[in-house]
Amino acid sequence: MSAMLKGLPCLAVAIASCRGAEVVLIRSVQGSPVVQRKLQIATDFYGLNLNTISAEAGGAAERAAAAKSTVAVAVDAAALASLDSGALLRATGRSDRKNVPVLILGVTPDTDSAALQRWTGGAVVRCIRGSIKADSRYVVGRLEGFTRQLTGAEFPSAEHSPSYFELDGAHDVTSLATIRESGRHLPTFVRVSLPTGPLFLACGAPEGASVDGANTFPPIAPVMMFIRNSAGEFGWHTVYRYANLTIDDPWLRERYGNLDYRQLLAEMEKHNFHTTVAFIPWNFDRSEAGVASLFRAHPKRFSVAIHGDNHDHKEFTDYRSKPLPVQIAAIKQSLARMEKFQQLTQIPYDRIMIFPHSIAPQKTLEALKAYNFLGTVNSSNIPMDEAAASGDRAESLRAFTVSFGDFPSLGRQSVTPAPTEDFIAANAFLGNPLLFYGHQDFFSQGIAAFDAIADSVNRADPDIRWQSLGETIKHLYLVKARDDNGYDVVSFTSNAHLDNLSRREATFYFSKKEAGDSAIASVTVDGRPHPFQVRDGLLDLSVTIPAGEGRNVVIDYKNDLNLGSVEIGKTSARVYALRTLSDFRDIVLARVAAGRGFVAFYYLVHDAPGRTYFYSSLAMLCVIGLTWRFRGTRGSIRGRRNAAAAKEARS
Repeated sequence: MSAMLKGLPCLAVAIASCRGAEVVLIRSVQGSPVVQRKLQIATDFYGLNLNTISAEAGGAAERAAAAKSTVAVAVDAAALASLDSGALLRATGRSDRKNVPVLILGVTPDTDSAALQRWTGGAVVRCIRGSIKADSRYVVGRLEGFTRQLTGAEFPSAEHSPSYFELDGAHDVTSLATIRESGRHLPTFVRVSLPTGPLFLACGAPEGASVDGANTFPPIAPVMMFIRNSAGEFGWHTVYRYANLTIDDPWLRERYGNLDYRQLLAEMEKHNFHTTVAFIPWNFDRSEAGVASLFRAHPKRFSVAIHGDNHDHKEFTDYRSKPLPVQIAAIKQSLARMEKFQQLTQIPYDRIMIFPHSIAPQKTLEALKAYNFLGTVNSSNIPMDEAAASGDRAESLRAFTVSFGDFPSLGRQSVTPAPTEDFIAANAFLGNPLLFYGHQDFFSQGIAAFDAIADSVNRADPDIRWQSLGETIKHLYLVKARDDNGYDVVSFTSNAHLDNLSRREATFYFSKKEAGDSAIASVTVDGRPHPFQVRDGLLDLSVTIPAGEGRNVVIDYKNDLNLGSVEIGKTSARVYALRTLSDFRDIVLARVAAGRGFVAFYYLVHDAPGRTYFYSSLAMLCVIGLTWRFRGTRGSIRGRRNAAAAKEARS
């Protein structure tokens, strides 16, 4: 899967809620390890404890199910015959609230059919293994408040011989997931209505099947839906869900190649999405007044983030090619240039780094944190000198990580090819920010190019918020309720806007990983200094928020930044030539089919053995680009002179 589903540190697990909410797993020695692995991933993801009980320990299962801390019970299908179904289901009863939900998982054709019928009151007859075609689909059904963003989602079926249930049609059974092939719907995850409450059953995946990541999301989807529904507010969850489209490289001119800002605004208003311009700081003094005015007038639709500094190819790369001090100097210069951009245009910018070409090494991310960047957003969220974590862990389901320098690194997805609807549904369900990116050439076939993707996102999650990258990262935290009517917060950002959506005043117990060497200059809440402590690698504080209100928690780090002393001039002839050539490519060549073909051919042969011969035509193109730039500058000067002369003549 893309970087949008990699890398959550174990921080959320380390600070499990003081409520001690837990899921009870009842299994036998003959049970499948896949069952426990699925439950462990889901409970880690939602911040619950997993309490494993042996089915052979007489009475222990019923006592665990009856415990006040238990929010869900899972039963390995291999243990069904060893348990008293009536006693266990009665133990899940609660006088003060709904019964604790029960899930039977890992059901296969080897599962005792008589036990299945006894547990389900005859609703499930048996489990069958079928043989299906390669083009079959895994389809999620509909159950209000349960299937959520996955409702109606279709995933490629990873299994050629899946297990499915044979049902007795006389009973009240809801199919929550099916395998669809040749007009048939074969149920693999069902809900049976019993007098004691709903009972869920899920077929098992073959031994050795992977159960992490969205490419293999169907095998773990039933467990994730069940645990999320069981945990409710007492499981980790996001307050809001966010989406964003970022266009890399353009500066604020009309038009920039195939990108027309006014036309794009009309599409954003019609199809409800937000566009961030990944702005190259080198262009800080080039914005057109009309486009700047458009951005200022529509901050809910347009925003600006930082895209490198000079964007002279891969400017944040390995330290042998560019030492860390050189990269830190570029970071400082990018900030100084963006501050000047803000002064000239009155357009705010998000202190978020989008690296040109690929993400930088870890030490560069640590420098971004030290200079109070909010985060970095790239196609990969793993630094170029690091490896992604391996193993069946909950972090593989997150689209972001703070594992590298305690700094938020978010993944994003290219719009070419268009993301699939199952990708959108899985990420929306998991609460991952849906971050998409492209370039001006994405609009070569029309300014409506992104509309279909935006519509798919809005269908999957009608409550999703299309916002800037800055607003997205300010809500990069998880919340869960406590027994004392407060909330635990695990934050992945140093600038968090906490929202109290409850109907009562509540205290939020805020924690953020701070295990590195970064020195904290201050911690403020709504701009006022606030007490905090750092211990065992965590920054802790608490803040009380009235019902329906919010508070902004900001952690500032000490650094040597002095913007007034940073040179922002464009002194490099090489960079000037590269930026001119890039402008010619994007603004002129991109507007015609032959030009787009030339550019595509260049990138096709760029790393080919015969590329030397190609560079002669590229050099000629560079001369043409510089000539175009010179003529444009000369024409602009002539225009200003003519305007001044006309004004003088009128006076």
